[in-house]
Amino acid sequence: MVGQMQLHALARRIALAGFFALFLAGAIAEGRAAALPEADAPKPLDFRDRAFILCWHSFLGKKELDTDFGLDEVGAQLDRLKALGYHFIDLDDALFGRIEGSLNLVATIDDGHRSIAWAYDKVFSERGIKPALLVYPAVIGNSPYFLKAEALQALVEAGCPVGSHGYYHLFVTAKLYRSDKAAFEKEIFGSKARVEALTGLPSYFYAYPYGAFDQITKDEVARAGFLFALAVKPGFVYADRRLDDDYELPRTVVTRAGWETILAFLDRNKDSASVQGPEPEPGRESEEFPAPELWSGEPGTEDLGP
Repeated sequence: MVGQMQLHALARRIALAGFFALFLAGAIAEGRAAALPEADAPKPLDFRDRAFILCWHSFLGKKELDTDFGLDEVGAQLDRLKALGYHFIDLDDALFGRIEGSLNLVATIDDGHRSIAWAYDKVFSERGIKPALLVYPAVIGNSPYFLKAEALQALVEAGCPVGSHGYYHLFVTAKLYRSDKAAFEKEIFGSKARVEALTGLPSYFYAYPYGAFDQITKDEVARAGFLFALAVKPGFVYADRRLDDDYELPRTVVTRAGWETILAFLDRNKDSASVQGPEPEPGRESEEFPAPELWSGEPGTEDLGP
């Protein structure tokens, strides 16, 4: 009888010890969980750190061309942007998310017209701006209206990054892919190889000619080894990469018709933690290049500045 009582008492002690062990383990686990941050809770999207990418083309001062400006006109544009409190950052910083605040702009120049060299020397460099150049190599060194290879190399040495803008500046869309796959691939793969040969540096960003693209274009641009692609669409590039599509980054073409709208939009958003619309139309490249006589000539003396 005594033995049975001792066994019952021992069983109770074991059960009680097990209960306390489970209680203690639960309390410890609960305490640890309370002490740990909510690692799985997603952070809210951050719209504050952003950059607005602008795109110029040529600098002859031909008022009949919506995307062409004289050197004095571009200088005045840049000075008005500075007066609003904006400053320019390099395209590299914008693409890789090195963005702080909402007052950031990026300068890009498309095509490779020879007036770019004048604009850089007389306007952009004097303001500490190194525009990114998007060129299509078929014309570099092969047309009197475009940069010579040595002039492009001089801009590279001055610190201007160079990306690809097609090879012949064709519409790189699904239609071209279906009708002439070789031409489609040359606009992407051939352009990358030739731009790298011209600059001696990797070409890792692409700008869709005319801003035209389809999903197959994005896929092939990525397959070619480009890390980013610039579209023509409204919007900002953000430091919070969840807000960006690396192969459809927004960019706004500077046009005579749209300049004041761009300026008003940037003024409206300079102190805003979120985007205050409506956003300006992103502009567009002409579907037909200007006639050669419109892209000829030198900038007038009034454009050269002091």
